Amino acid sequence: MTVMWGDLTEEEQTALKRMNRGPYPALSKALAERLVFLGLAEERPRGTGINRTGRELVINTLLGARAE
Repeated sequence: MTVMWGDLTEEEQTALKRMNRGPYPALSKALAERLVFLGLAEERPRGTGINRTGRELVINTLLGARAE
């Protein structure tokens, strides 16, 4: 399943952007589970973190916005 930026809620987008910068301790359990389900994050020993797919989505979105 390929997830596009526009498929995400504003809350999901914000969480991914924050996770892309580093640990996001305010991430709710439900939102973390949703991002893992979507294939954009993964469970780690220190909590849920953004994965390669999620990072690529954020970076491509930010670069696309910069180009406009």
